[in-house]
Amino acid sequence: MAARIGISKSQVIDAAEEILTEKGKLEEVSLSQVAHKTGIRVQSLYAHVDGMNGLRREIALRSLEQLTNTVTEAAVGRSGLTAVEAILQAQLTFALTRPGSFAATIHPPGDDQELLDAIAAVQRPLDLVLERLEVVDPERTHWTRLVLSSIYGFSLLHRDAQLTLPVASEDSANHLIRVLISQLEAITPDSG
Repeated sequence: MAARIGISKSQVIDAAEEILTEKGKLEEVSLSQVAHKTGIRVQSLYAHVDGMNGLRREIALRSLEQLTNTVTEAAVGRSGLTAVEAILQAQLTFALTRPGSFAATIHPPGDDQELLDAIAAVQRPLDLVLERLEVVDPERTHWTRLVLSSIYGFSLLHRDAQLTLPVASEDSANHLIRVLISQLEAITPDSG
């Protein structure tokens, strides 16, 4: 079916992103909500996206691009552990302030080259710094998985208001970054 005149794929993704920001959870974004927001029928969305899976892919690509811009900007002009700290802080802030978009970045790429490239772009600033710090595998992979797991888990707990102990969650977020940096220092050859 042809799309309504004047509605573009970008507008469809914009609408989905607005709903995601409002709801905070990717699983709460539906084709019917996007159709309603754009003023077209659900069937007409298929001219722009391949169903719900296609919509989630597009949201993932958009979110990955935004996260790439965020971490790249944080890394500019910094090096070493200072750069790593800035990148992690930027990533955590993105995750806390845009939990739905951050969750959308965790999208299995399979053999989708566009998604693989977008994921690599997010990782590139950190990879460059870790390379200069001479952090190699398997420690490098373990540490980057630790970072992703920590930030993703913390952001979900924060989003769902599960961090109920009396210490401010912002203080815990800062502590999380310090712990990750200290773990990195422990595996960095130059830190000894």
